[in-house]
Amino acid sequence: MLTSLSRNSFYRLARTVLWFLVLVGLPLTSFPLLSRLTGAIVAPFSFIPLVALLVIWLAPFVLEKGKLPAEMVPFFYFVLVAIAVSGLAFFLNGFYDLGQDFFGQTLRAFITLAIGMSFYLVFATYPQDEKRLRQTLIFVYIGGVLLIAWTFVEAFLIRKYGIVRDMPEWVTRFRSVLVTQSPNIYYSNRVSGFAYEPSWFVREFNLVLFPIWLAAIYQRKSLFKFRLWIFQVEDFLMLAGLVAFGFSSPRVGLLAFLASLAYLGILFLGRVHGWLIGRVLKGRKKPVKHLGWMKFLLAVLLVVVLIVIAGGAVLGYVVVASGWDNRYQLLLSAGVLDRVDLFPLTEDSFIALSGELAFLERVVYWFGGWHVFSDYPLGVGLGNSGFYMVDRLNGQGLGSLEIRNLVYRAGYLPNSKNLWTRLLSETGVLGFATFAVWLFVLWRSSALTRKSESQVLQIVGLAGQLFLMAYLVEGLSMDSFAMPYQWLMAGLISAAGLLARKELAAKGKAAKGQPAEG
Repeated sequence: MLTSLSRNSFYRLARTVLWFLVLVGLPLTSFPLLSRLTGAIVAPFSFIPLVALLVIWLAPFVLEKGKLPAEMVPFFYFVLVAIAVSGLAFFLNGFYDLGQDFFGQTLRAFITLAIGMSFYLVFATYPQDEKRLRQTLIFVYIGGVLLIAWTFVEAFLIRKYGIVRDMPEWVTRFRSVLVTQSPNIYYSNRVSGFAYEPSWFVREFNLVLFPIWLAAIYQRKSLFKFRLWIFQVEDFLMLAGLVAFGFSSPRVGLLAFLASLAYLGILFLGRVHGWLIGRVLKGRKKPVKHLGWMKFLLAVLLVVVLIVIAGGAVLGYVVVASGWDNRYQLLLSAGVLDRVDLFPLTEDSFIALSGELAFLERVVYWFGGWHVFSDYPLGVGLGNSGFYMVDRLNGQGLGSLEIRNLVYRAGYLPNSKNLWTRLLSETGVLGFATFAVWLFVLWRSSALTRKSESQVLQIVGLAGQLFLMAYLVEGLSMDSFAMPYQWLMAGLISAAGLLARKELAAKGKAAKGQPAEG
């Protein structure tokens, strides 16, 4: 069925156009039409063409028993665990609160998980060969270029008019057609692109664009043959992306980016360390005394140099960003630590510090989710942690208008705003462990893909590892399964892993003199 369809030129064109729309539409995180239909804030535009791909691509693929990447198996186990825990959660107390009930909350949570699974299934199966994988990356590049171009326009307008609310009316109307945005951004001077808020905006950079571009830059491999002297296309994209990223003045997003850079720095130091040791040993006839100590001291020196350079760059950005963002001004305030007694470091002292740094609400939610897990280590069911969080929020949170409104006025339940505490509190130890195994499998698959002879697979392999490093940190401030960015990269890792294993199998058969499978 799928084979016969693939011979039809109209079908191939429709499939490619839909795939293009899925990838280029990634920046539209809260498409107004979907938001109105679902009542959800996380309503990515990409889901509309994705549904069409589910029908015309994935359904025939599954019916013809197409091969799914092995990387998907642990995630399917996680889904089964989430279903089991959520079923058992109906025997717990707390069935009704703030106008919500267990069944409704669980159903909404599984709908968002189903949306995420849909993205993952298509992203993991559609790039069946290197040609289609390269096409996927090019479409991602195009979406990134369009996003960066708009961000520069937005940054110029913000610098000219001061805050988003004072920008020309045509800008507001233009964005309102494409995305539903948080009311808070209208009083902000941070760029948000076409995302609901600036923190969502930076996730496409941290979880998709930066990992791919950094992987290409580090390995000096590109999707394009074009070079300008020693520079390749990804060099210019990364530079422009960093500027756009900086205009949003992220905090958790900045830490996530640094996590990716830290891993890349470790790889780079390993190469430099090996090269320097090779230079020392080259041409020597006698063995070097205390070679082990020399290697150790050289490694320490390189690490210190890297930390100083990275620290200086971060400090420089903080100083620059403090010129337009008062949250960064707080980081430079000498009196912040004096007003907080951090020793001993406790939940109360940590929340007090977060209050001084204008980060109190998120930290209160994090601890709230952690306390739900502490009392219910087997989980309270997907989407149900909010029923238990109100009674477990730290008392310092009541000093926040946002949290008082949530507890006493809002008609919706709180959530932990943190993927890791959400997994712990809602799916318990077993669900969290299964999800962690899936991430580990993705890491191993990325490491295998890096060894491929294909430049495209090598880029995806290293990009997968950089994505996972950033994802561990970004997970601290995101908890929705419907956001497409994590599924895009997880899917590409899975697809590339399958291609890398096919390549290894073909090599093995060639070595034994057997014909490779066509």
